[in-house]
Amino acid sequence: MHRGLRILLLTLVAALSGYLGVASRLALADDANGSRAAPAIGGNSSSQDSTDAFRAAGSWRLVRTALATAATSEAAVLHTADFERSDPRLAGLMLRCARKGIEAIVVVVESFPPQARPEISLRSPGQESQFIATMIPTGAGILLPGDATSLLTGPLRAAPEIEIKVTEGGTAIDGVVALSGLPRALQSLNAECVQK
Repeated sequence: MHRGLRILLLTLVAALSGYLGVASRLALADDANGSRAAPAIGGNSSSQDSTDAFRAAGSWRLVRTALATAATSEAAVLHTADFERSDPRLAGLMLRCARKGIEAIVVVVESFPPQARPEISLRSPGQESQFIATMIPTGAGILLPGDATSLLTGPLRAAPEIEIKVTEGGTAIDGVVALSGLPRALQSLNAECVQK
């Protein structure tokens, strides 16, 4: 049940961030064997190639949406938190295309006020880093600063998992997100970002 709630929340945050239509793709991601990838959108070979890469990218899921104001699309990759080892208020991690490159968002069930500046701790074997983050407009997504994104897309991308701790006021939310398959997921996401 916790996994379903996390999928639902990731769906909601993705939709509110502009990734409409993500619900059906995340439903595919939640099948029993976890091996199905999101279907290609648009039918062009580059989209199909990036979708095919996700078959080998673990349980990271690619989502795309066509923008209403342009003939382009935006893309993100999503991964739910390990529901057995995480606070049920931690839904997962999303990496998305942005104007200045890739952005990382920690998705939480408990929304914070827009002015909140939660402290984020990212820990992997032999390394721990703290960052001050900002809220995205939905309140359920915590936008990590560029240094944290660089860490996730650089040195930590080969780590098996990452421990995430969110602290805001008297609230602490922590959990684990598997990073297996992240290098391939990032390769496909980068290809999507370049197509914008």
